[in-house]
Amino acid sequence: MKILLGGLLVLSLALNIFLWTRLSSLRDQLQFAQASASEIDELRRQNEELQAKRRSAPDSGNADERELARLRNEVGQLRKQTGEVARLRAQAAEAAQLRSQLAAATQHLARAESDLAGAVKLSPEELQQAKNEAQSVACVNNLKQIGLAARLWANDHNDVFPPDIISMKDELNSPKILFCPADATVVRVTEWSQLDPSAISYRFLNPNGSETDPTKPLTTCPIHGHVGLSDGSVQRR
Repeated sequence: MKILLGGLLVLSLALNIFLWTRLSSLRDQLQFAQASASEIDELRRQNEELQAKRRSAPDSGNADERELARLRNEVGQLRKQTGEVARLRAQAAEAAQLRSQLAAATQHLARAESDLAGAVKLSPEELQQAKNEAQSVACVNNLKQIGLAARLWANDHNDVFPPDIISMKDELNSPKILFCPADATVVRVTEWSQLDPSAISYRFLNPNGSETDPTKPLTTCPIHGHVGLSDGSVQRR
C-alpha cells in the first residue's frame, strides 16, 4: 500500500507540474490574443472615422488619402491575424479546462497525501486487516455480479437459472469475477478459453432454479462465507 500510495503521489505531482506549465503558456498566448483583438478594434474604429470624414469632405486632399491607405494596409495585415486570434481564444478555453483539471488533481494529491500519511502510521496487523476488508468487499461485489448474470440468463431462458456458472459466461464481463480476491490457491485467467472450471472460487447452489424463492441461496464464497441469494442480493458474513 505504501508503494502504491507513493507512486500515486509522484504521478499527481508530475500531473500538477505539467498542467501548471501548460496553463502558464496558454495564459501568455491569451494575453497576446486580447492585445491583438484590441488593436484590430481600434484600427477599425479609426478607419470608420476616416471613411465618414471622407464622405463628408470628398476633396480633403492627399493627406487623408495617404492616411486611409496606411490604415487599410494595417487593417489588412491584422485581419490575417484573425485566424490566430481565434485559435488562441480556443486555447483560452482549453486553459479554463486545464484549470479545472489542475484543481481536481490538487484535491486528488491532497487525498493521496492524507492516505499515505495514514498508511505510514498503520501497524502490520492494521495493514493486513485493511487488506482483508478490501478483499471481502471485492468478493461481495463479485457475488452480486454473478447473481445479476444469472437473472439476465434466466430472462432469456423461461425464468430458469443456468445449470452452472460457465453457462452464463456471455452475461459476465470477465472470468476474473469468478475468483475470490482472497483465494491464493488459484491461477487467475483473463480469457474464458483459459478457464479451468474446477478452479472457480465460488459455488453455484441453485442450478436450474428460479427466483420464485428469492431468499434461496444462489452462490457462496467458501473463504469468506458470503452468500448470494436468488434475488441478486448478497448476505455478508
